[in-house]
Amino acid sequence: MKYVRFRSWIVLIALVVGVIILFNYSTGDSGPYKSANPITDSLLTATHPDLYEAVTRRDAESLEPYLSHQHPQVRKQAWRAFANTPVDSAGSFINIVKEQNSDASWFGLSKHELAKNELRELEQSWIEHAELRPGISRVLGRQGDKQTLSFLIDQLDKNLADSEYQSALAVGRLVQQFDITQDRQIRVIQKAFDTENYEATRAYLYGWYRDDESQLTATAQDTLFNRWQLMGTGLSRDVDQYVNKILPERTTHTMTIFYNGEQMLDHEVQLAYELATSIGKVSLNDKHSLAAKILLTNENPHVQIRTLQSLQGNVKEGEDLYEYIYNEMLTDERLTDAVWLQALALVQQVDSQIVGEHQDRLATIPEENPYLWPEALGIYQQYEAPKDYLQRIEDLVSEGEQLPTTYALQSLGSFVQNGQNIGDHRQQVRNIVFDALDLGDRGVAYMSGSLLENEALFESDDFDRINGSLAAFSLPEDIEVYQTFGSLFKERFEEQAKPVIDSLASKNYVPLNRSLADAGWDVEVPEDSKTEFRLPDWARLWELGPKPTLLVQTEKGRIHIEMNTLSAPATVAMIDSLNSAAQYNDVPFHRVVPNFVIQGGDIERRDGFGGPDFVIPTEASEKGFTRGAVGIASAGPDTEGSQYFMMHQWKPHLNGDYTRFGKVTEGKDLVDSILKGDKVLSTTWY
Repeated sequence: MKYVRFRSWIVLIALVVGVIILFNYSTGDSGPYKSANPITDSLLTATHPDLYEAVTRRDAESLEPYLSHQHPQVRKQAWRAFANTPVDSAGSFINIVKEQNSDASWFGLSKHELAKNELRELEQSWIEHAELRPGISRVLGRQGDKQTLSFLIDQLDKNLADSEYQSALAVGRLVQQFDITQDRQIRVIQKAFDTENYEATRAYLYGWYRDDESQLTATAQDTLFNRWQLMGTGLSRDVDQYVNKILPERTTHTMTIFYNGEQMLDHEVQLAYELATSIGKVSLNDKHSLAAKILLTNENPHVQIRTLQSLQGNVKEGEDLYEYIYNEMLTDERLTDAVWLQALALVQQVDSQIVGEHQDRLATIPEENPYLWPEALGIYQQYEAPKDYLQRIEDLVSEGEQLPTTYALQSLGSFVQNGQNIGDHRQQVRNIVFDALDLGDRGVAYMSGSLLENEALFESDDFDRINGSLAAFSLPEDIEVYQTFGSLFKERFEEQAKPVIDSLASKNYVPLNRSLADAGWDVEVPEDSKTEFRLPDWARLWELGPKPTLLVQTEKGRIHIEMNTLSAPATVAMIDSLNSAAQYNDVPFHRVVPNFVIQGGDIERRDGFGGPDFVIPTEASEKGFTRGAVGIASAGPDTEGSQYFMMHQWKPHLNGDYTRFGKVTEGKDLVDSILKGDKVLSTTWY
């Protein structure tokens, strides 16, 4: 009995210790997390709050003293803020940037337009000062012109050493913008494969990879193919992926067979997805049919879905691929719902009556996962007669549920845009759109934009009713609605809408005025930000330490995100407060773009059109958006809220335009597997 009591005391003590640990090192009801390594640098902690007063004003004069601050971290953050701060003349800052020669200062300068003579001066400095080349290349890649591209190509014979990656990316960026001769194309390709730095190889090829219609001449394509063969398949998955995108007909079968034979294809998701995309670009001969069959059996659902999409319209009844999809995939009850819907959509293209055989599962899937309504409605749109399809859309709208209604409007937009003859259904379509607008829902209003642009459906006499729907919305939370309607009004109702636009512009909300100006309206964009940002609780922020790690527990497993407190203090503070209040719990990933991002964190609506009741500033930095990088979604500069995204792979076109506040340190493979609708169960500091 004494032994039992003693053991009970041990258990009780262990429980108490566990509670104390949780209280000190967790979040939510169990108490605030505190780092074992807090930020205690007094100069830093004393200066940052004042710095952020200047940051949030977006005023260059207020920010300028901090650009030369004695503390390197303060200087870095000031230059990061400088990137998104309007200046009268960026050229006047070139000398101080050269003197400091830091990644952050060059990044800050790279976001501002430069005069041609300033570009030429930087090019001369590139020649004379090797130590400045990485920074100058960063600027030239973003602000350079066609002459800059010629200059950089002329320097390819030099030993670029530490500057090669930035120089390569500058060439890659500019190649996407400007045509170059065949000789210069070949010169860039030769340099790309002469380097031993595969990241630089990829950067040199970036412009041709990003361009949907390759600008490479036939001879340049031959050079690329031959150099890739000499390099050897499998040495760099990233380079292989880029070459496949540029030369799908020559490489899809070879790469698929190689990586499958090495049992690597299930793990190289980005390459497998690229190969699946290429299936839709190549002739479907026996070799490519075999590659498609291999990709259909890939473990990753995104690869399966993309392969099915690529095969649409390219398979016939009786062929091996069709029989596999029809007999194996459609009958597999364990097949992921999103994959099954795509398989049904493909088979439907061959025989629409097959949909009738699967009505039960088709009806059940979107009811269980409303994020799959777009795929289900796409099938109904093809299967049902127009009157039945429109009745289905009308019924969804009349139920007034946020997510199904939003997707119903999206589907209706594609129905009209796909050239369907609405004929006698015109009034029904109009009624559906107006009934949807009457719901006063921002997601629905946003999705209605493409329909309202249609001159066959809506006329100038409809302006008052359309404009009246804006009464349900306000700034800043409904910024995307105003952006959509601002473009719509310019396109369709310019004269009638001018007083409305003038009234909106008078609010001096910079993100809105900027988007209205981009849409073509003659509005003034205030230089000084009037946005009221949520600023950090600085004392709490220093407690988190410089590199706190957030554990994101999803339905599929754990993702660890290491954050950078000093480069994105407002963002990290925001996440800390939402985490403490368990606001991210049970919030799904509402947007998944394979081989690009997964996006979640819409704590208000769960569909991408919601967020918190505050705004934080853009905290862009010199850090690039590589695989595993984590950023904050926005509707433009300084409109950030709670929504975050995680990168599947390197996408440098995002660099500097979005806040990058951390990186995935564990769980990248899990990020690859996330599907739309998968939930975050909880978040906690780790």
